[in-house]
Amino acid sequence: METMDARARLRRPFVVVRAFLDAARHLVPLVAPAAVVFLPLGLIAASALLPLLSGSAVVRNDELEIYGAEPRHLLVWSAVVLVVFTVAQAVVFPATVVIAAGLQAGGPPVPARRALRAALRRLPSMLLLVVLAVPVFALVVAAGYGALLVTGSLVPAVFVFVGLALFTMPALLAVPAIVLEGRSALVAVGRGYDLVIGHSPSSTFTLACGVYVIPGLISQALDAAMAGLHGPALMYASGLASGVQALAGTAFQASVVTRQFLHRLALRPDPVSAEEFDRILAGLPGVGPRRGVWFPLVLPALVLPGLAYGGVAAVNPFGWLETSETDVTAAWRDSFEAGIGAPQLGRGDLRALYPGPGTGMVALVYGGFQKPSAMFACADRTCRRARLRYAEAGPDQDLGVDAVGAALPDGRLVLTSWTWHRREWDSWESLGLLICDQERCIPPRDGSPLIPRHDFARGMSLALSPRPGGGLVVATADQVEIGRGRRRYDVISLISCADSGCSRPVTREVARVPSGGFAPGPQTLSVVVGADDRPVVARMDSRTGAVHMVSCEDPACARPHVTRPVAPQTIEVTRDSPRHAVAVAVRPDGRPVLAYQDIRDSAVKYVDCRTRDCAQHVTVTLSGESYAPPVPVIDRAGRVLVAYQDAPRPYVMLATCADGHCSRTVVSGMRNGPGDCLAMMLDRAGRPVIVWTDDNGSYFSDSKWSLMATTPLNLTP
Repeated sequence: METMDARARLRRPFVVVRAFLDAARHLVPLVAPAAVVFLPLGLIAASALLPLLSGSAVVRNDELEIYGAEPRHLLVWSAVVLVVFTVAQAVVFPATVVIAAGLQAGGPPVPARRALRAALRRLPSMLLLVVLAVPVFALVVAAGYGALLVTGSLVPAVFVFVGLALFTMPALLAVPAIVLEGRSALVAVGRGYDLVIGHSPSSTFTLACGVYVIPGLISQALDAAMAGLHGPALMYASGLASGVQALAGTAFQASVVTRQFLHRLALRPDPVSAEEFDRILAGLPGVGPRRGVWFPLVLPALVLPGLAYGGVAAVNPFGWLETSETDVTAAWRDSFEAGIGAPQLGRGDLRALYPGPGTGMVALVYGGFQKPSAMFACADRTCRRARLRYAEAGPDQDLGVDAVGAALPDGRLVLTSWTWHRREWDSWESLGLLICDQERCIPPRDGSPLIPRHDFARGMSLALSPRPGGGLVVATADQVEIGRGRRRYDVISLISCADSGCSRPVTREVARVPSGGFAPGPQTLSVVVGADDRPVVARMDSRTGAVHMVSCEDPACARPHVTRPVAPQTIEVTRDSPRHAVAVAVRPDGRPVLAYQDIRDSAVKYVDCRTRDCAQHVTVTLSGESYAPPVPVIDRAGRVLVAYQDAPRPYVMLATCADGHCSRTVVSGMRNGPGDCLAMMLDRAGRPVIVWTDDNGSYFSDSKWSLMATTPLNLTP
């Protein structure tokens, strides 16, 4: 009589709905096997992962990210975790099927420990089933991808993939055939197809919907519900959702598979069906006394992963680097779509970054052909509100020459500007300044030309630095040919200005260094004025990669010293030669440091000068190839911070250097790829702010690059 009642109930249609309702009513006993197995395994896996995350985990916007871990170690950990959890699922899923079978047959729930013992006895067959499923899944994916390659259209590829995937659905019924009927893996697969093939195709769609489609839609709905959350709230919600899906998802999926299996048995002829049901019910483990211990175990298993995951990000007990990061271009595009308008900033335009008024920052932007250079201003370090102010170009301004800039103490930006002059058969250019505030960029009221006359502005490199007591220093490097052998030299000069408008510039030639030739531009010339008001200049030769340094014994640089901390390289420079650049900074004690890209392979290197003239130095290689030039700054503690790009991985890195040694920290990961721009400054609180481009390398698609602003919040010495 009991068997007849169970068969009558299980013959009813709407298998997925009834299976889900059964799972919801009996969720605690159904989730118990997963809680018993997965919760300890999860704790062990997380404990094994923690040592691998030392120095590689970043809490970005209160969310945990993994960037710099050793790939081999992570690969081994991932492989071990995958194997262990696959084996665990091969025990948990059939154990849940056993409990679901007892409940759907109308009896009390089978204890989890007895269901797990029954599943363990059938583990060899389940593992063989898993081994068979892997190549089948690979063939289905390969067939769909092959259809895409052959037809070039997504529609037939989807039809092929979905059709083959539906054909494999009856194999899911092999799990209850193994654990409830004691069949071997291959025989169980045949049993599943025997129950489905030749009957209504609804069984295939029932399994697909109940096991894959509906859980997938629920997962998407949870992701959409969490889209508006940020910080610890997102971490808690994400961890909670993941834990619930991992545990409860198995219960609902196993309930659907079990119900469909029993439903197909119940629809078979009466004598056969009754005999099969009697055999299954007799094979279920004994029920035993109910102890009621699963609810206090299952409830923590559902919520603890989310609480632990969110708590790690909120409290950061392991001292991982915390960063604030903003996709600046996303804010522009949102405002543009809202009709507010967006700055027209190109992917390769950013040149330098400086503190702005209050908590804001300003960036120097290269205008390019027929577009003036500009000041890009952000209201704060997050750069969620930004404005772009172009220089007011006169009718004779040479817009194709890279401008260089420097920040004034009041947050304004000083830019260099070339102007054409034409008189009858003669023409030349003069160099002046522009002062940019939050509204516009105009020439200084009392300014004078820094260079009254120059025949070819594009052939000169410029660099600009403010003086600590006010005023500016402009460094110039121009190539000349001397003597009968037409030997080439870089003539390096300093233009000193007592005020920001440079009303009375004073020019002094400070060095002539041998040159194999150079590409004009600001990235091969760098100048900085130390706290003692003495300038330091670094010059890179674009043909040989040699770097010469000019140091001064006095503010006027009447007694310059020239050294060569980077020797020339014997290479053949072509149009496609690696990127190269140099930048200089000066520590409080007057000793300079260099960061540069090697002419041979664009590797980032750091030069720690042991003396003021850098005659003694130590060179440290920070990374391999970099598309963007490195940027050194000196923080308030006197530490040297070098922001650079590690293109092969690809990461944005920050090195903290002292006494010829550098510790490296991953600051952020690039989602699309390494871009051409990277700049850094110290904000008003003394924290480094790094602005960089995340780029896919395609100049034909503006949708695949982003300007990112990243601030390390808890950088320690």
